[in-house]
Amino acid sequence: MDPRQRIASLLKEWLRMTHAESQAIQAGDWPLLRKIQAAKSELKLPLGQAVEQWRAQDPAQAAADPFRAEVTRLLALETQNGNVLAARQQKTREKKKLLEQALFNLRRVRGSYVPTPRPALDSCS
Repeated sequence: MDPRQRIASLLKEWLRMTHAESQAIQAGDWPLLRKIQAAKSELKLPLGQAVEQWRAQDPAQAAADPFRAEVTRLLALETQNGNVLAARQQKTREKKKLLEQALFNLRRVRGSYVPTPRPALDSCS
């Protein structure tokens, strides 16, 4: 496979993983999201190597930037995934804060209804 075909193949795989990443974020499947992100991270080195090899072999064609549309689409999807993930994280923080406040309130209410134990008197006979 020549470098240009390798780049096209790797970008196609990145796109597939980005869609899977989006589904994992929507589903809240964090273990799957971590696996996808790790797999995407493993694509960086081969993609970079293929681009460098292609630039060395055919600088004029590489300079024409034929993958611009694919890369722009990937960047848009990555940005969208980042925004959705940030929104999910914000909702999770808000929910956690509400739950912590509810727990605090429950402990206060419990203290009003449950009598505090009296210290036992030590008696020696």
